[in-house]
Amino acid sequence: MRMRCAFLLPFLFVACSREQHPLAGNWTQVTADAKAGMTLEFEVGGARLNVHTAPAADGGHDHVHGTYTFDAATKQLTVQAPLLGAGKAEAWSGSLDGGKLQLSSPDGKLEFQHKEGDYHH
Repeated sequence: MRMRCAFLLPFLFVACSREQHPLAGNWTQVTADAKAGMTLEFEVGGARLNVHTAPAADGGHDHVHGTYTFDAATKQLTVQAPLLGAGKAEAWSGSLDGGKLQLSSPDGKLEFQHKEGDYHH
């Protein structure tokens, strides 16, 4: 029994000490009227971004794809995606503060809050 425990100890340490990426999970838009907004999904270990737009009147939504960069030391973020639709700004910058993410562009400011898990249709 002691040999099994000694053998498993390094694996338990690695599993418990693995840090989760700060942008992992879903980021849901905080709206002034508390209605459902867009949801952001960041590719962990990469640079791709998937955006689920705010629900339409029929309950459906569209997808927008883009890229991002994140500096873990400064918690600064840049996003390249037309978050507000075609013809609007594609370059967004912002910061991560705990469970809140703020992005801004010449077209406005957006705020998101962290949600665990993946987006499900």
